[in-house]
Amino acid sequence: MQKIKQDEKRVLVIGGGVGGIKAALDLSESRKKVLLIDSDYAIGGLMTQLDRTFPTNNCDLCTVSPHLSATTREKFLQVSPMTELTSLSGEAGDFTATLKTAPRFIDIDKCTACGECLKKFPEAVRFTPGLDPRAPTCMRYPQATPYAYSIDMEKIDDVEALKGVCKAGAIIADDSEQEIQIKVASVVLSVGAELFDPSVLDNFGGGKFANVVTGLEYERIMSASGPYQGNLVKKSDQQPPKKVAWIQCVGSRGINRHDVSYCSSVCCMYALKEAMVTKERFGKDIETTIFFMDMRTFGKDYEPYYNRAKEDFGIRLIRCKPHTIIELPDKSLQITYAKEELSAMIKEDFDMVVLSTGFRPTQKTIDLAGTLGIDLNEHNFAKAGTMDPVTTSKDGVYVCGVFESPKDIPETLVQASAAASLAGAAIESEECVEDASPYPPQRDVDGEDPKIGVFIVDCDGEIGQAMDINKILENAKSNPDVAVAEAFKLSCSFEAMEKIENLIKEQALNRVVIGSGSPRVQEIMFQDMLRRAGLNPYLLELVNLRDQAAWAHNDAPAKALEKAFQLVQVGISGVRKAKALPENILPTSQNALVVGGGVTGMTSALELADQGTFTYLVEKAPVLGGQALNLSKTIEGDDVAAFVKDLVSKVSANENIKVFTDAVVAEHNGVPGRFTTGIKTSADAYEQIDHGVTILATGATPNRPAVYGLGEFDKVMTQLDLDSILENDESKIKAMEQVVMIQCAGSREADNPNCSRLCCQAAVKNALRLLEVNPDINVFVLYRDIRTYGFQEDYYKTARDKGVKFIRFDLDHRPVVREEAGKTIVRTHDFVLGQDIDIEADCVALSTGLVANSDTNKELARLFNLPKTEDGFFLEDHVKLKPVDMALRGFFVAGTAHSPKVIRESITQAHAVAGRARTMLANKEITLGAAYATVDPIKCAVCLICVRVCPFNVPFINNERHSEISPAKCHGCGICVAECPAKAIQLRGWEDDQMLAKLDGLFERYN
Repeated sequence: MQKIKQDEKRVLVIGGGVGGIKAALDLSESRKKVLLIDSDYAIGGLMTQLDRTFPTNNCDLCTVSPHLSATTREKFLQVSPMTELTSLSGEAGDFTATLKTAPRFIDIDKCTACGECLKKFPEAVRFTPGLDPRAPTCMRYPQATPYAYSIDMEKIDDVEALKGVCKAGAIIADDSEQEIQIKVASVVLSVGAELFDPSVLDNFGGGKFANVVTGLEYERIMSASGPYQGNLVKKSDQQPPKKVAWIQCVGSRGINRHDVSYCSSVCCMYALKEAMVTKERFGKDIETTIFFMDMRTFGKDYEPYYNRAKEDFGIRLIRCKPHTIIELPDKSLQITYAKEELSAMIKEDFDMVVLSTGFRPTQKTIDLAGTLGIDLNEHNFAKAGTMDPVTTSKDGVYVCGVFESPKDIPETLVQASAAASLAGAAIESEECVEDASPYPPQRDVDGEDPKIGVFIVDCDGEIGQAMDINKILENAKSNPDVAVAEAFKLSCSFEAMEKIENLIKEQALNRVVIGSGSPRVQEIMFQDMLRRAGLNPYLLELVNLRDQAAWAHNDAPAKALEKAFQLVQVGISGVRKAKALPENILPTSQNALVVGGGVTGMTSALELADQGTFTYLVEKAPVLGGQALNLSKTIEGDDVAAFVKDLVSKVSANENIKVFTDAVVAEHNGVPGRFTTGIKTSADAYEQIDHGVTILATGATPNRPAVYGLGEFDKVMTQLDLDSILENDESKIKAMEQVVMIQCAGSREADNPNCSRLCCQAAVKNALRLLEVNPDINVFVLYRDIRTYGFQEDYYKTARDKGVKFIRFDLDHRPVVREEAGKTIVRTHDFVLGQDIDIEADCVALSTGLVANSDTNKELARLFNLPKTEDGFFLEDHVKLKPVDMALRGFFVAGTAHSPKVIRESITQAHAVAGRARTMLANKEITLGAAYATVDPIKCAVCLICVRVCPFNVPFINNERHSEISPAKCHGCGICVAECPAKAIQLRGWEDDQMLAKLDGLFERYN
């Protein structure tokens, strides 16, 4: 553990899972001191155990782990595993935290995890292997940090013998528990939760039957770092299964003794992912079946993922919750179930059954909440603000991730950024100072013959399962200028990175080719490694063997291998021509632009302004407030109108915010950190502003599709219309006898394939409000899947208990609304009764959800050169790693401009983008990389083609009568390079000789 300076005030982050790591990274990037502690032996949490993540089905999640740049790691962030908080006193901004660190008895800087101490003293080396008894260290899984053992010294009889087996001299026999007190400005609580242990249930055989496993155990079985080296086999006989079943909601959404009432939000998606990966990697002939009650694929682009599972992968989905699993003599498993539309019971045998279990708070976490002095809800999760879910009952203590409520990884990362932003406001960012560089001086390799190192990193078996890596290395070694060619299991592990770094130094390599996963995710990490090794970061060539060969040809190993040969050869040929390039570093504007004046935009603008950032807020409408002006109450009962009024008042009074209403963005240019944007108002006033970051919070539009008689029948309305009646005209409600609500109206259809996320809770909210106003009213909710995720499930249960009738329909049995003799009739199919029924309705409320602001988003996407999704929402850079950052650096997206969501989720994203924006603005200079276009004035014919084609209006004809391109403005897109007829323009890092060399590499073959 790094030595902690006790007199330095910092933010304390508790919990080393994905949320804690993200919060710590954001704080350190904002140049704020942060201490990350975890009681476990290593940092990493549950994410280190996952085989792949959804919806992208990749393993890039592991790069969220604390592989920091040298600057951040050494200056701002300290990591302390095996450390617990024992007390917290004081008040927000001036806490005193007492920390206790358990002895590891090992010097983690010396330990190489060689395994010798485990071999000689197996009872004394502490680790948690999960399903894998071969696990080499206490780290559990290769992605965890630090990569070192922990010793249980009480079980050692001969300390000298233990010290003798350690060749690295890492044993610290006299290590002892340490307790210190530190000054803390604020606390971020990201302790997560544990997964439910189904062994306490009598009916499913969890922990008793060999071939019944949990979802997490199934992840480990599939993983190349797991017990079976990535081979899918049954635990009972190590043979591949032919039929695998998943049972959803095990221990969740129930009323039995060991059940909890809430939904864990992630189980449906991880079951779909596991079923799809099973077919994709282990054989399309494996039969996969999911037993479920409601399929809750409510996240951004999750519904198309669900559709792919059914249509492209043939996943069988059965809507029911089986009661019992019976183990047969051959260790196969018999499930008895009844389909919704059938009364007869069905018995079916499976080779393996996966129990989808959800989250539960641990007793240790509950005790920690008591130490911190924060309140818990009825489910023993942190009691967070209903409108601001990262705040707790104790000022200065913030919560994020699963301990706030069950959620998936993207939402955890969003909350982590939000909590970090609020917690970081308690301390100032440190000024940039001219201190010694954390990197060694770069070697001057100009003039040296190429000496190339080729390293294949297996992405946890993703590449090696599809092709022979040794053959790739042998082929690479046949190149005369390849000095080293080696393979490593994990690109993101400290061990692999350190070994590659040492090989670069020891072998005096001057070029590096790395065959791994997506450069989009891993390039920065490997460039940082080259810097630490003393090489210029642009002497690197990344080859995407995983996506472009292993995944593209996973069913054709010979083709995958042949393509890998070519890709590696292209990399080798290209890196021969690589040049050391200086970075383009520019001063940044310290202002911010927020586009959209709804709740999301106002919240982010206010937070930036309160932290000293002058912010421009642009709203297209004449007034601030957005769609929240149409809402009265949240499902939790918060007064939305009062909240919006207060927010508008604070924004209008803040001296650091300049508000433009009835205004639009008219033009835009510049580079990240140095943008210039023109704002035009309805009065034809025009103002040009400069800013370093841009936040898009343009919101969304209530959908009004021409379905079920909307706009045709007087009694057919949307949930928003009903909300207005409930708020303003209760007499109409008291006169009603029957109300029918129809879900997914205009959503989950071919022209709008995604789930609108908020419709189910809106229906439940209005149903409960109807009963409050008129207890005798009959409310019918016609639904396809009820998606009241998280603690919204409690409101769904309350609605059922109060008599709201929920009737399911599917696309083959859509409801039909008609008018007959002055009455409005809804016909729907009742699967339980097995027949159609008619319901006379005084009101038909359609849950229509939200759609993107198509025209606004289209125009902004054109001006800013930003990507959108197929349904018109703005596209984040990476669904898991950067859920609110956009592909163009300096742009962030939040709220319903990102995707449909409820107000509290929009507010969380507003805090998150404010925090992410601060990570850029905290640095007075920005590094834009080295890729920008340069002009050879001798070749330039002044044809003006580059001036015309540049989408950013950067090239101009200077006084010397040739084209000139400013490095400060160039985006490095390369369009001018391709269009220049005189070949006078080159893009640094992508020069003609490099590109031609890569093409030559396609036809080279060394034998």
